[in-house]
Amino acid sequence: MCMNLQTISQTSDSRWTQKQILAFANQLFWFCFLAYVCSYIGRKNFSACLPEMITEGLLTKTYGGYITTAYMLVYGAGQMVNGILGSRYLPKYMIGIGLLGATICNLLMGLVSNVWIMVLVWALNGLFHSMLWAPIIRVFTDQIPDERRLRCGANIGAACSVGAVLAFVIPGIMLKFTTWRCVFFVSAAILFVAFIVWVLGHRFLREYLKVMDVVCTKERVKQFAQTSTVGGDTTTTQIKKHSIIGIIVASGIWLMLFGLLCNGGLRDGVESWVPTFLKEQFDLTSSMASLIAVVVPFVSVLGTYTANWLNNRHIKNELYTAALMFGIAVFAVLGIYFTRNTNAWICVSFLSLSTAAMWGSNHMFLTQLPYHFAKYGMSAAVTGAFNSIIYFASALCAGFYGFVADRMGWTALILVWLVLGIAGAFFCCVSGNRWQKSRDN
Repeated sequence: MCMNLQTISQTSDSRWTQKQILAFANQLFWFCFLAYVCSYIGRKNFSACLPEMITEGLLTKTYGGYITTAYMLVYGAGQMVNGILGSRYLPKYMIGIGLLGATICNLLMGLVSNVWIMVLVWALNGLFHSMLWAPIIRVFTDQIPDERRLRCGANIGAACSVGAVLAFVIPGIMLKFTTWRCVFFVSAAILFVAFIVWVLGHRFLREYLKVMDVVCTKERVKQFAQTSTVGGDTTTTQIKKHSIIGIIVASGIWLMLFGLLCNGGLRDGVESWVPTFLKEQFDLTSSMASLIAVVVPFVSVLGTYTANWLNNRHIKNELYTAALMFGIAVFAVLGIYFTRNTNAWICVSFLSLSTAAMWGSNHMFLTQLPYHFAKYGMSAAVTGAFNSIIYFASALCAGFYGFVADRMGWTALILVWLVLGIAGAFFCCVSGNRWQKSRDN
C-alpha cells in the first residue's frame, strides 16, 4: 500500500506539513515502543526470577519449564486469534486491554505460591501479551507513512531487547535486597504506567489517526482496483475472498513455516534458560547470573539491525537473510559447547550471538515479511499466524528443555540447539527462491 507523505498531506487538506506528519508518526511509534518494552519486562521477569525460585525449593527446572510452556502455548494461540482480530478491530483497544491484563497477572504472580496456580496465572499473562504484537504491526502498516515504516519495523525489534535487558537488570538488582515477589510487583507497576501512557497518547493523536484511517481505506481500495481480475470488482467483498491460508500457500513459503518452529526453539529456548544455565554451570548467585544474562538481550538488538541492513542493502530476500542468521546461530551454539566449562563471560558472549542471530531472523519473519501482505489487508493476520507458530515451538521446547537439563544435563541441551539451528537454515534456504518469485510478481 502506498501511503507516502504527499498522499497523507493531500488527504488532510494541507492542514499539516510533511514535517508535522512525520512528527505525529514518530510520536505514535514511541507509544508503541514504550508499550512493547514494558511488555517484555512483564514477561521475561519470570526467567530472571526462576533461579531464585529454584533455590528456595518452590520450583524445579521441570516445573519452571511447565510454567514457561503454559505461557508460550497460550501466547502462541493468542497470536493466531489476535492476529485475525487485529485485522478487524482497532489496535488501540487491543493493546490497552493487553497492557492492563498483564498488569493484573504480574501482580497475582507475586502473591501466589502454588505451582499450578502459577501455571494458570502465567498462562493468562501470555494471553494478554499476545494482544500487542499483531496490532502494533497493523499500526505500522495503516498509520505510519511509507517513509518511516521500515525504520519503525527495525526499531520496534529493539524494544524487545531493551525490555529484556530491563527484565534482567531490575531483578538482578532487586534480588540483592529483596525477594523475587517484589520483582513481579514492580513489573506490574511499570505495566500500569505503560497502560496510562498508551491511553493518553491516543487521545493526543486522535486527529492524526482519523486522517490515517481515511488514507488507508482509500489506498487499499485503489490497490485492489489495480490488481483485481474479477471484472473490476473493488468492493470489500472482493477483499474478503483472500484468506490467510490461501495467501501463505500461494506465496510459496509454506515450507518456511518449519523455519519458524526452529526460530522459536532457538530464540526463546536459549534466552529463557540463560540465567539458570549460568547459575548452575558456573556456580553463580541468582543475582549475579541475572546481571550477567543482561548481556544477551543487550547484544540481541544488534541482530535485528544487522539483519535489517543486510536484507535492505544486499540480500533483498527475507528468507535468505533468515537463513544466514541461522548459520550464525549454528556457529554460536558450537561456541557455547566448547566454552561451557571455561569462562562465564566467554560463554555468555556466544549465547548472546546465538540469540542475536535468532532475533535477526525473527525480524524477517514477523516484521519484514508481513509488510508484503498489507495490500490484502492481512499484515496483522499474517504476523499473528507466524508469531503463533514460533511460540508454539517455544512452548514445546521450554518444557522439553527443562526435562533435558534435569535428566541429561546442559551438554545434551546444547546439542539440541545445534540441530535446530541447522534445520532452520535448511528450511529457509529451500523456501527463499520461491518467495523471491512470488514477492516480485
